[in-house]
Amino acid sequence: MKVNHISIAVKDFEKGIEIFKKIFKKEPEIKVFEEGKLKIGIFHLENIMIEIISPLEGEENVSKFLEKRGDGIHHIALEVDDVEETVKEIEKEGFKIATPPRKGVKSKKVIFLHPNTTNRVLIEFVEK
Repeated sequence: MKVNHISIAVKDFEKGIEIFKKIFKKEPEIKVFEEGKLKIGIFHLENIMIEIISPLEGEENVSKFLEKRGDGIHHIALEVDDVEETVKEIEKEGFKIATPPRKGVKSKKVIFLHPNTTNRVLIEFVEK
C-alpha cells in the first residue's frame, strides 16, 4: 500500500491553485468531476499527487467540511490492488465504510472510510 494522493479542500479554487502553483512550480491538471460535484486541480509531483478540491453547486460533503473547518487537508488516499477485497478486510477490523465503492475522478474504483472510525481522518482507498 502506498499514498496515492492528498486532497486539500479550498473555498476559493483559483486562489488555492495559485498558491500551490507557486509552491510546486508547476501547472495543475484541471478537471471538473461532475459525478462528485467538484472542481479539482491535480498537481503531479515526483512521487505523489496533490489535489486541490473545491465544491460545485449542490455538493454536500466538501462544503460541510469547509463550513466547519475551513481550508485544509480533506483526505489521504491510499492505493490498493482491489477495493472490494480491501473493504471486506477493513470491515473485519471494525472500520465503517462511509461510501459504497464508486468511480473516482481518475476512473478508478474508490471508497472512503468513515472518519468516526479513523480518529477523524478521512481515508480513501483507490484501486490501482
